[in-house]
Amino acid sequence: MKKYTVLALAALMLAGCGDTSKIDKIIEEKQTTGSGEVTLSPADEAIAAEAEKAVSEEQDKLSDAVTTTQPPMVIAPDESGLKNGDIDLDLTSLNANMLYAEVFQITGDPDKYQDKKIRAKGTFNYMKDNGTEYFAVFIADAAACCQQGLEFRTAEDLTYPDDYPAIGTPIVVTGTFNSYKEGVFTYCEIKDATFEIAEE
Repeated sequence: MKKYTVLALAALMLAGCGDTSKIDKIIEEKQTTGSGEVTLSPADEAIAAEAEKAVSEEQDKLSDAVTTTQPPMVIAPDESGLKNGDIDLDLTSLNANMLYAEVFQITGDPDKYQDKKIRAKGTFNYMKDNGTEYFAVFIADAAACCQQGLEFRTAEDLTYPDDYPAIGTPIVVTGTFNSYKEGVFTYCEIKDATFEIAEE
């Protein structure tokens, strides 16, 4: 189960702004070394099967709706209602589905959010790849079957694990949204970030 979790966390955290090249590399290395084997308990397999079935049913419904009716309008949240003091986009007050949708929008259109002060609530995650440390706040939808990760870098020079919470701890991250390029790929992050342990 730990191996499955590590691969899932890596996949979500490094797929920033729609690019999966980093996680593809990690998965390939795990498969080459044999350390990427995934073993699920019968209970986890049943849960995964139910989740796949639910996603398949929703995709079928959406497919039927697209062919028989006009596509529904997607209404973006009113950003003026999301402001909180000097915060341009406060995601902490949104319900789980709206929050997930907004983070999906942010990672899909990062230029629109560049240099905006952002505040997000989720769970803390960490990974290290080729000597580089990555910190992220993971945000799940209401069903907790899908997650979007926002990488963050603190303003202070902190040391992991001493200065960070345990992986999976609920946190609130505040900082400035930034997108950056590595090679031809664009990634998203919250820079100059601060974080606090969130109330559950």
